[in-house]
Amino acid sequence: MTTPDASAVEFPSDYENFVPPLLETATILLVDDDVEDAELVRRAATGGNQMDLSIVHCTSSADALDILRRQKFDLVMIDYWLGFETSVQLIKTIHDEYALPIVLLTGFDTPDVRRCGFRAGIAGFLAKDSLSVHGIESAVLGALNSPVARTGQ
Repeated sequence: MTTPDASAVEFPSDYENFVPPLLETATILLVDDDVEDAELVRRAATGGNQMDLSIVHCTSSADALDILRRQKFDLVMIDYWLGFETSVQLIKTIHDEYALPIVLLTGFDTPDVRRCGFRAGIAGFLAKDSLSVHGIESAVLGALNSPVARTGQ
């Protein structure tokens, strides 16, 4: 019995969809007015086995829009409350002007907050009280592969 040559084995054309790279990379703009929470997100996002995440942090909507004009990102992660205002307008602006996938990050995980976020244009959701590397990777991968990310709309 002969062993077939591995280079002669043909795989279906969509095989590459089933074998992702060992470690995907993504550059994330994290918008959170709480510096301690942002550091918790940064720490929770390290050490995963699916993604290498590079995080740039800012604390306000104005800073986020300024940074987005100057730097390219794969995804934006935004806290629901930025100071005394929600981030809904920022989400709409980023969704409409930059067509980037957005993950809403909040400590107030309620159906109303989720519904508001999805109506504004988010592609994913992450609760601060359950941050883990696997949860962050899952939210990021889901958002990056969402229809918003694929169509740019």
